[in-house]
This record gives sequence, structure tokens and C-alpha cells, in this order.
Amino acid sequence: MRSFVLGDLVDIKGGGTPNRGEPSFWNGEVPWATVKDFKSTELSKTEDSITHQGVANSATNIIPAGTIVVPTRMAVGKAAVTSVDMAINQDLKALIIRDNSQVDQRYLLRFLLGKAQMLEGMAKGATVKGITLDVLREIEVPLPPLAEQKRIAAILDKADAIRRKRQHAIQLADEFLRSVFLDMFGDPAINPKTWDKFPLGNLSVLGPDNGIFRKNEEYGEGLPVVWVEQLYRDDVLDVSRSRQLSPTAKELKKYGLNKGDIVFCRSSLKREGVGFNNIYDGDNERALFECHMTRVRLDHKRVNPFFANYLLRMKNMRLHVIAQSKTVTMTTMDQDGISRIEVILPPKSLQDKFEQILRSIVVHKRKSASLFWEANNAFLSTSQRAFLGDL
Repeated sequence: MRSFVLGDLVDIKGGGTPNRGEPSFWNGEVPWATVKDFKSTELSKTEDSITHQGVANSATNIIPAGTIVVPTRMAVGKAAVTSVDMAINQDLKALIIRDNSQVDQRYLLRFLLGKAQMLEGMAKGATVKGITLDVLREIEVPLPPLAEQKRIAAILDKADAIRRKRQHAIQLADEFLRSVFLDMFGDPAINPKTWDKFPLGNLSVLGPDNGIFRKNEEYGEGLPVVWVEQLYRDDVLDVSRSRQLSPTAKELKKYGLNKGDIVFCRSSLKREGVGFNNIYDGDNERALFECHMTRVRLDHKRVNPFFANYLLRMKNMRLHVIAQSKTVTMTTMDQDGISRIEVILPPKSLQDKFEQILRSIVVHKRKSASLFWEANNAFLSTSQRAFLGDL
């Protein structure tokens, strides 16, 4: 299989930004793409638009539909095809194929997407990382005959469609659960059903209290320890792959998690990460939580912890939670801040009903996630083999 550098196969066209201070350049009929519009492999809609006057008075270019566009800053490794004519900004480059009888567009798109990790590794910059035009031009592209390119692209498109279908099933489950919650309880940040509200501190029987500190070399065998990064995965904590340590009897009593305990991130470099929570659903005192987290054990006679955990993760409630934090070099949330968070308190029977629905959705999502990862691994393996000529 012959290889060519990308610069021999395409003409590269850049973009620009019209003067932000000139209203007549903006909100016009021309879609104007930036890296924030790369949400799939198709560029069909843009958040911003400009006028033809804005095009004429800036360095931007209108790129025809059916053109591959790649970011060279901020989102290096992404690629998409325009489905409508659109202008682009200076962080994007359009790759206009010189000879369509030699290069298939879908094949080239799939190849570039497969090189995402390599391109990310080549990006340089102190605050915003990017690649140069020379780096882009020198990417080596293996080029089998056109018919083989089309065959490879079709196989990869089909494998990717299966992967995206699995991912969409997870998204639908999330949307369904959110819809059920809002129907049963309303938006907890607005409280349209006028439920009673209480601070978390008034609803807890233990905590807020911070977790265990141990040096890295002390980890090995023992009980799983929940770390901050695990809070952001799944609807319920999964400790099956957690690091382990052996606690003393005193430490187990103080830091052992019980079923229904909710743990919060108490410090984060990114403000939006502070106060994020998740719930432990294992056996009592069969797991611990690490010192960068705070644990709350609610009064289960009054509050269903699975209801409370889901409520606290909702978008509008997250804003309320984050408002209790403080920022200096990093954003932190102390125990008083967590205690002050106010939550609605509907009838316990209604909370319990929501837990039953949540558990059924969690089971469905785990099955869907397993199918997604199978499809994802199959896609990545197929992609790798395709560009080595083994497909």
C-alpha cells in the first residue's frame, strides 16, 4: 500500500474571525464554525453566524458542503465533514481533496479520526495546545485503490454506527430518568411543588466528615478505597477496581462506608467539579473513602439516600451546591458548606418509589455500557487493522 503526505492530497484553507465590535458582521445568514461546534463527525449547525459583510471584512473563508474540517488548536484530533456551506474561524483548517478519483472523503475522515491520539501527543503550547500547518501537511496517509478506500470507509461507518447506537441508548436512559424525576418532584432548585426544604446537616445522622489519609506506599491489599475520580463515573459507586488498603479497627469505624452513604468531592482545580457526589451501595464497612472527600450519612427514616444523591447531581442543584464553595488557588467546600445545602423533602414513599425506578434504569444502563464498550473496542480494532492493510 502506497503512502502520501496529507499536503500532497489536499489543499488546506484556513479561517478567521470578523471584528466582534462590529454588529453588522454578526448574526447573519452564514454559519460560522469554531471548535465548540465539533460534537460529532458532521458539521451541520454552528452556535454562531456571521453576515456576508463579515466574511468580506475578515480572514474567514466559506467552506463548501462536503469538506473535511479539522481543528489545529484546542480540539486537536477531532475531524468532521461540513453538511452545508459555512465559514470557519482561525483555529480550523479545511482539507479540500484535490483529486476525488484518488482519495475518498469518508476514508480520509476515518483515517484522521483514527490518528487523534497521535495528533494530541504532537500538540504543543503552554495554555492552549495546537499543531502547526507543517505538522498537518506531513501526516502520512496510506492510500489503497479507491474501491478499497470506499470499502474500508463503509465498514468503519457501520461499526461506528453500532457504537453510537449503544451510546445513544445510555443517553436515552439518562433522559428518561431525568424526565421521571421532574414529573414526580419538579425541579428541586425551583421547587414548583412546594415541598418542605431542609439543610443536609439537619437530615444527617453522621457527618459531614472527611476521609482517610494514607501514603501511596501503604496501598496494597485490604478494603477498596473510593477516590475522587470515581465520583464522576456511573450513577452508583463501583469499587470493584479501587485501590486497596488495610485499615485499623479504629479507622474502619471512622472511615468505613455504609450502604447509602453519600460522598462529596471537597476540593477541585475546576470549580464545576467541587461538591460532586455519588452514593455507596455495598455492604457496610466493606469500603473506605479517601481524604479529598466528605461523607454524609442521612437519616434513612426521613430521606431515601438514592433519591437525595440523584437530586444533588441535577444541573440546577449543582449550581446551588457549587455556590457553597470557596475559591483561592483551587475551589474547596468545607463541612459547613455541605451541611448548608438545602434539599426538598417529598413524602418518603414517593422517594422510595423513585429509587426502584432508578435501580431498574441503572441495570439497563450497565448492560448498555457493556455493549457500548464491546462495540467501541471492535471499532478501534477494525480501524487499526484497516489502515495497516489487514482488513
